[in-house]
Amino acid sequence: MKKILLVMVSTIMAITCLPAYAGNDKADIKVMTQNQYLGADLGPVITATPAEYPFAIVNALQEIAIANIPERAAYLAESIADRQPHLVALQEVYAFGCTSLVPGFDTCAAFGGAFNDHLALTEAALEDLGSDYEVVAVLQNLTIPALPVFLPGIDGPAMIVSVIDRDVILARGDVDASVVAIPCTKEAPVSDGCHYQAVATVETPLGDITVERGFVGVNANVKGENYLFVNTHLEVRMLGDNLDSTVLQPFQASELKGTLEFYLSFFPEPPRLILAGDFNNGPANAPLAPYGFPTAYQQLSFAFTDTWTLRPGNPDGFTCCQAPDLLNDPSIHHERIDIVFALPAPSRVKANVMDAETSDQTISGLWPSDHASLIAEFTYD
Repeated sequence: MKKILLVMVSTIMAITCLPAYAGNDKADIKVMTQNQYLGADLGPVITATPAEYPFAIVNALQEIAIANIPERAAYLAESIADRQPHLVALQEVYAFGCTSLVPGFDTCAAFGGAFNDHLALTEAALEDLGSDYEVVAVLQNLTIPALPVFLPGIDGPAMIVSVIDRDVILARGDVDASVVAIPCTKEAPVSDGCHYQAVATVETPLGDITVERGFVGVNANVKGENYLFVNTHLEVRMLGDNLDSTVLQPFQASELKGTLEFYLSFFPEPPRLILAGDFNNGPANAPLAPYGFPTAYQQLSFAFTDTWTLRPGNPDGFTCCQAPDLLNDPSIHHERIDIVFALPAPSRVKANVMDAETSDQTISGLWPSDHASLIAEFTYD
């Protein structure tokens, strides 16, 4: 009797310890895109004069610290754990490091909340939630290995700050996924994926900073079907007041479209393409003067299907943007720029915006990000 009871208990424990996603997927594939937001508006840093620059850097670090990425990362991870997508596209996954240069005084501690690795926080939060996800691909974009920061009353730089911006793809534990070698016109060094040829260069008193952006993809097999899942984060429509910068975004979209079409052309039976990310451009955006190129959205939606448009009903689906300090209430999302494109088009789409209701705010009253997360489920006939 004891042996039978022990077997029953062991069986129950084994069942209850199965991953939460087991047997719960009705659609063919479920994906998510999530911009984690670094925590500050870098516009004042980009446009600062030499005299303003040190103060702009300090203000940005203070804003990042107040934006509390450790707390927000836990809430963003919970959105992933709740919906259990097969694949997740993350943007603005930053890592901030700091080395104090003042003997006997830790200047980094004054901005302690700013110096975190967002990816490590996300992985830890998912693990705490019992969600089995693996980092499959990492594209390293903007990289500043040593940025001197000057503080009032201290001669010379008070600390050295390092900044890394990444786009990341996560795969659920039951998904077979690996990095795909998409043909790049510009390889991304020390990481996966491609960098765009069209890139912003920002002049600062400490030298020029190149704001790299790009795209990264994985091959994934879900329920016996092959997918090419690609994550990208395009440049903003205009940097400061620089009209010349308006060409960057449409050029990046053109390169992305052309590269993916070229890659898929090699397959007699190409995998299903799913392209997700923060495109910083949407269906409501018109071309910016003075050049009038087709917008990023116009180019991409011509080649691929904007899957939100296949969703039943006619919701706005706004995903951007909350106030830079994330303390606004209610939500002020007013444009749809976080998008999931597909080729071929799925026959049925279920999609929802997440992290955009007052109930989604953190215990400190912060929005988890200035963007909403977007979850999409696709069924193909």
